Amino acid sequence: MKSIKILIVLITVMGCRNDNFLLDSTPPLFTIPPIPIAQVSSFIPFGQFLTPTQQNPAIEYFGNQSDIPVVSVSEGIVVDVRRNPTIDDFEIWIKPSNNATWLIIYDHVVEVTISKGDQVQTGSLLGTIGLGNRVELQVNDDQNIAHCPLQFGTSSFIQQHKNLYEEWCVEETVMP
Repeated sequence: MKSIKILIVLITVMGCRNDNFLLDSTPPLFTIPPIPIAQVSSFIPFGQFLTPTQQNPAIEYFGNQSDIPVVSVSEGIVVDVRRNPTIDDFEIWIKPSNNATWLIIYDHVVEVTISKGDQVQTGSLLGTIGLGNRVELQVNDDQNIAHCPLQFGTSSFIQQHKNLYEEWCVEETVMP
């Protein structure tokens, strides 16, 4: 009787297993910025207050011209391309792998060159810098907490940013 109870418990546990065991929690690795640092005229740091209650969940890059290419900072799979509801440009959502817990969001992109389901490599063209000559780079985890993109950068990625300005992130994480 005891072995039957154990078997029932095992069947129940296996049948209700948590699919989180199948998730890939490997963080992305950023090797290049989404636009050339030499073409960044200004930026809004990650974590800076945009309003009294909202902090910037991304690094917002402002370019010095309107035709700057936006490229993928790492490899991954395009999981969504969506039009912004109030601005005439797009968000591109990329995961490092199909079952990744991390989500990389490029906001304010026009002339989008990729589609949902596409595999991208580091440096793949995603489109052109959006309205107002800006693009945002945001990294969310599976709890929908935004993390400073520099936390995922190679030493070269970080140094390129710090050569322009030291403080790209005023917080490590924020709620988007």
